[in-house]
Amino acid sequence: MARYSLRRTLACSIVLVPMLAACGGNAAAPKSAPTSLVAAWPSDVSTMDPADTRTDQDKELAMNVYQNLVGYQLDASGDHSVSHGLTSTPAVASSWSIAADTVTFTLRQGLKFYPSGNPLTAKDVVWSLQRALQLNGAIELNNSGVFKPEQITAPDDSHVAIRYTDSAGAAIKASDVNLATLRTCWYGIVDSAVARGHATADDPIAKEWLKNNSAGSGPYYVKSRQVGQTVNLAAVPGNEINKAAFESVTLRVVSDGNVATLLKGKSVNVALYGLSPRDTNSLKGDAFRVAHAETSSYVYLQLASDTGPFADQRVRQAVAHVLPYDGIVKNVYFGQATRADSYVAAAAPGYEPAWKSYADKAAATDLMAKAGNPKINTKLRYPSEDPTYATEAQLIKDALKPLGIEVTLEPQTSAAMFKLIVGRATSKSPGAPDDGMVLFGLSTYVEDAKTPVKLWSVTGGVVNFARTSIAEVDSLQSQYAMAAPSDERTAAYRKIQQLVAQDAGFLPLVLTGRTMVSATAVTNLTFTPEPVILYWALRPTT
Repeated sequence: MARYSLRRTLACSIVLVPMLAACGGNAAAPKSAPTSLVAAWPSDVSTMDPADTRTDQDKELAMNVYQNLVGYQLDASGDHSVSHGLTSTPAVASSWSIAADTVTFTLRQGLKFYPSGNPLTAKDVVWSLQRALQLNGAIELNNSGVFKPEQITAPDDSHVAIRYTDSAGAAIKASDVNLATLRTCWYGIVDSAVARGHATADDPIAKEWLKNNSAGSGPYYVKSRQVGQTVNLAAVPGNEINKAAFESVTLRVVSDGNVATLLKGKSVNVALYGLSPRDTNSLKGDAFRVAHAETSSYVYLQLASDTGPFADQRVRQAVAHVLPYDGIVKNVYFGQATRADSYVAAAAPGYEPAWKSYADKAAATDLMAKAGNPKINTKLRYPSEDPTYATEAQLIKDALKPLGIEVTLEPQTSAAMFKLIVGRATSKSPGAPDDGMVLFGLSTYVEDAKTPVKLWSVTGGVVNFARTSIAEVDSLQSQYAMAAPSDERTAAYRKIQQLVAQDAGFLPLVLTGRTMVSATAVTNLTFTPEPVILYWALRPTT
């Protein structure tokens, strides 16, 4: 039996950036330091419900307003912090034990929700995680081995047990990989008494109420909101976990604003979204902190492979050969990114640089000839909020023109993009609509090969816009997704990447990492797999 407790975290506090107030104290702001934060959002949240988060802004709000059973281990790196691998640290759970297929969590005593004052008990944890199985949070829970509500139980008010199985219901050995999923943005603990007060017969999990209201357990609460304009957060008084040093956070929706200009004008003092690599280069200097981390953040292209002009694999492979990988790295990211040769993190067992071979323009010409040199008119959709996508899309359009592929560019909001991708991926019709291409970003939240494979490459994967369907990939994923680490599992995932790369419906472009900027009076910018700012982790400087 393996155990993890708060004591173990405290013993390591010399080398870790503490996530708990018990580890690091309150770090109260000096009198001359700022007491509030202002950040810029490209768009408002699509939901305030943690279990149904979809956009980056949804995730950021959830990770500041709600608290999970476990959190990320954060390691100091200069004046910022970076999450560390699959290691989890205590949060709402003060300790846990792993025995065979089950993880049993012991909850921290005395926790209360704010502003209700209700005690946080095992019933709240079970209700929160069980309802996530009915919403967008089901994706990662399923991926970790939780498929049914009865796998999440409360032996008493202070303990929660989660039993892990494969999709057929057979028990699997629990490990840190399963546990790591619970750190992510979908699994914040909701005040079930408050939320249930707004449930209806048609909506027993209060999805509609939680879409526009919060019932949180985190270091901040939503003090007020002007839809489409601002979200105002305030620090929770007496919060014991991840205690915030800044009294308030104002999240401004600036869909048409230049974030770099807002930083320079001091109307914003911390930023992640809406900054191009050119912007971050221009902000380096005495007035700002610019922090970059090599997170598993990618930009990728998906081609509709089951219908339309890209149903011919030779055309897809030709596209893969001529994509402007180096041009994007040089001209969009100014060398701050690298070409992506897989969608599996390089540190993960089973990583295979299977897309690296795509770089031969002569081969592309030959493939198009074998396909009959079709004249193709297609569309490329990409997120409108981030200016880097527009530049990347134009470079892709220019690169495909010599192949006889004319591209119409169609920017859309990130929320619309997500809806489009999921809608096409999960459509039951044999020839799904919306052919063409999508340019989008992804971040892998758990460094395990099964995650991107399940999402982007198995038949019916929830973001498999290409509608890739390869029998051997499906078979290998079914056999090894829940298997214990082994040489056979590693070899299987390498094979999967080779098959998916050969199919060429999914094409990783660049590994971007992530960059944040703050005023010099704000320090400890913190990077997790989710593309968010953890406002509670920030600290003032004099």
